[in-house]
Amino acid sequence: MPVVTAPVVALPRYQVTTDELIKEISELYADEPRLAAGCRAIRGTTIQTRWYTRPPMEWLRRQPPVEQQAREHLEASLELAERAARGALREAGLCVGEVDAIVVTSATGHTMPGLDVGLVRRLDLRPSVRRIPVTQMGCAGGVFGISTAMELVAARPEANVLVVCADVFSYYLNHADTDMTGLILKGLFADAAGACVVRGSANGPHMELTGSWECLHLGSQDVVGTRTSSHGLHGYNSPVLVNAIRGVLPRLVEWLELTAPPGENGRPEFIVSHTGGPRIIDALAAGIGGPPELFGLARDSLRDVGNVGSASVLEVLERTFAKPPADGARGLLLAAGPGVAIMAVKAVWHDEV
Repeated sequence: MPVVTAPVVALPRYQVTTDELIKEISELYADEPRLAAGCRAIRGTTIQTRWYTRPPMEWLRRQPPVEQQAREHLEASLELAERAARGALREAGLCVGEVDAIVVTSATGHTMPGLDVGLVRRLDLRPSVRRIPVTQMGCAGGVFGISTAMELVAARPEANVLVVCADVFSYYLNHADTDMTGLILKGLFADAAGACVVRGSANGPHMELTGSWECLHLGSQDVVGTRTSSHGLHGYNSPVLVNAIRGVLPRLVEWLELTAPPGENGRPEFIVSHTGGPRIIDALAAGIGGPPELFGLARDSLRDVGNVGSASVLEVLERTFAKPPADGARGLLLAAGPGVAIMAVKAVWHDEV
C-alpha cells in the first residue's frame, strides 16, 4: 500500500498578528462603511498569527501591474516550495535523483509554465520526471495531491512521488476588494508551502493510504473561487459555502461506512483536515461526528498560521506526525474546495514498518 512520510512546511519571513493586521486595514479602509463589521469578522476567524512573504503594509497598499504581480508571485511561491520540498526529501531519506514524479498544487498560481517546471530546475530533478501541475483545486489541492500520488504509487509501487503545495495569497488579495468578503479574506488567508513524499513503503513513522473519495456539489460552482477583472484577480466566498459542504457530507459518511472493515462503522479515529475557517471546521465536525478533539489540530493550525490554502492539509499533517495517533489508528485526510467539492483519503497510522 502507498504510504506518506513526514511532511515539511515552509513559512515566509513576516509574522503578523491579528491586531497588527487590523490596525493596517483600519487605517487603509477608514472610510469603508463595513469596516467595523469586517474587523469583527476577522477576529472571528480565531486566527492569532499569520505569515506573509511581504509585510502587510506593502501588499495591502500596493497593487502592482498584473504582469509584475504574476512574476513576483511565482518567485515567492518557488522559494517556499523549494524549501518545503527539500525538507520533505530529507525526511523521506531520498535524494533528488530518486524522485520519479512530482505533483504540484497551488490555489494562486496562474502562470505558464508554472511551479512544477521551476521546481524541476531548482531541485535539479531528472528532466524525465513526471509532472502533474494543478492550479484549480483551491484549498482541496493538498488532499488532491496526496490522492493523486497514491494512485501513481499504486500503479508503480517502486515510485517515489513528491507532493508540493504552495499558496502565496498575499499577491492575490486584491486592494480594490473592500466589501465584506474582501475584508474577511484579507484576514483569513496567509502564505505557506508544504511538501511530503508518497512511496511504496517506509521504515519510520508513516501513514498508510488505503482509499480515496471525492464528490462535487452540483450547482454550487459560483459559491467560492476567483474571478478576473482589469484590476487583477478577485477572490469570492459566499455564505452558502457551509451549506454546500453540509450537503455533501452524508455521502462521505456513507462511503466511510461502506468501505469500513467488517464490524466497524468506518468513523475515523483521527482527522487531518484543511482548516478553512471556524464555521467550515464546525460543519465538517458535525457532519462526520465523533469527539471534538478530532479537529483539534486543524483548529490549532488555523489559529497559528491562518488558512494557507492547498498547503493547509500539509500543515495539519505535520502536526499529526509531531503528535501522532495510536499505532494502527484509522484516520481521514479531508478538504473542501471550489466546485463545491469535498475530497478525502483514508489512512492508517503506523509507528514503524
